[in-house]
Amino acid sequence: MLHTRQITTILIILLLIGNSAYAQKGAVIGSDMQTYDFGFIAEADGLATHNFTIKNTGSAALVINRITASCGCTQPEWSKAPIAPGSTGEVKISYDPKGRPGPFHKSITIHSNAERLTLYVKGTVKNRTIELPAIIYPYSIGNLKLQTKNIRYSRIYPGETLEEVILIKNEGNTPLKIYPTKTPDYMTVEISPDTLKPEETGEISVLFRTDKVKKMGRIASYLPLSVESDGKKKTDGLIHVAANIINNFSRISASEKAKAPAAQFSQTQLDFGKLPAKSGNIISFIGIGGKESESLTITNTGQSPLLIYSVTCDDELIDISGGKRELKTGASSTYKISIRPKNIKAKLEAFIHVVSNDPNGPVRLIKVIAEK
Repeated sequence: MLHTRQITTILIILLLIGNSAYAQKGAVIGSDMQTYDFGFIAEADGLATHNFTIKNTGSAALVINRITASCGCTQPEWSKAPIAPGSTGEVKISYDPKGRPGPFHKSITIHSNAERLTLYVKGTVKNRTIELPAIIYPYSIGNLKLQTKNIRYSRIYPGETLEEVILIKNEGNTPLKIYPTKTPDYMTVEISPDTLKPEETGEISVLFRTDKVKKMGRIASYLPLSVESDGKKKTDGLIHVAANIINNFSRISASEKAKAPAAQFSQTQLDFGKLPAKSGNIISFIGIGGKESESLTITNTGQSPLLIYSVTCDDELIDISGGKRELKTGASSTYKISIRPKNIKAKLEAFIHVVSNDPNGPVRLIKVIAEK
């Protein structure tokens, strides 16, 4: 049996372990809600504001360092004073509806000494005084018409969440139910409304969350959508989504930029010229097997290692192979860019995206052209 002294010692140890675990918890951030819906707001009424209540349920003071928004139309305000354990603070969000009629869905990311927290505001701006130009919906998924089937986030920094919106319309005679399938982890999709009446319009909001992406460079994928109408078979379609995740060089000093890497390209346009009508027996100067190939060389002319995060093309007719991912000062790397002439049915115009840690050009475009 344990003696009284031994039992006391064990209890003290357990208490110390518990206190240590609690102390290591640190600041823990939370909010009274994740999304606030303004509902319908009038453009003429000016700024729409909402205060989120921020909670600290941890054991150390919560310090908010900065807050970023997915759009300049959304402005955050907050107290710089630390939020004590068990206490709350406020983050005020103001949305400017001027010149922005229609639905909106914006994200606000709070950066602090705790985990990153993302909040959202949404609503619809009504403007009855200005007649808007007609919106064209040139793309279709069944009877669902779309303003575009491509979403491009040109540049986005790690930790950011950006939003893009596609306007949609039901041009059928029956209600349409729209929903995404197999959405990538880094996308948050909201369709409003998710069921469109005949001739009704709506929107597809796509939030791109870099905190769910574990690498830098260009990320390209498809967002599958399904459209169902009464008494008819389901129709499936795809929306192409692409983003360039790059380093944030906004605060880099002049001396740091002088010591940075620099990417130099052998050419900024790859012209395959006039392609032969029959290409089954073509042997190119680089490859074999019915392919035409060109080379693209990247040289690091800077003073520190050049990291090439990605060299990609969204056009599936273009193949890219070879190359290195890290180049020391003065080093070069060559990529082979290939096309198969028999697959080219019309004039080809596409762009290769090169994403690197060059602060003077983190995203470079190489144009690819070919004549059939």
